[in-house]
Amino acid sequence: MDQEQLKVRAQLKRGAELVGRELAQIDDQVQLLHLESLTIQECFATQVAERLGETDERQARHEAVTSQLDEAVQGTSMQSMHRDILLDQEIARINEQHKRELQHHEVSINRRR
Repeated sequence: MDQEQLKVRAQLKRGAELVGRELAQIDDQVQLLHLESLTIQECFATQVAERLGETDERQARHEAVTSQLDEAVQGTSMQSMHRDILLDQEIARINEQHKRELQHHEVSINRRR
């Protein structure tokens, strides 16, 4: 081999070593980015899980309050219906009493004539 070929070979070898080192650095950076990406994904997954848990808790509270309100409304409705029945009965009783009093009064007036 002549001198020129040896020189070119040495340059190629140095170039290959330089490219090898650069590729190793790039590979290291890609691995670091991958690890950082995994960390970010885990953090995001944790945040999502926490928010879902909070949403579930809030929904459970809303359902409990809704259930309590429904029960209260039904109870009030039942009380109102019962009160209406009692009032209707009282009105019927008063009307009957008034009718009897009118009849009694009419009888009294007819006797005085």
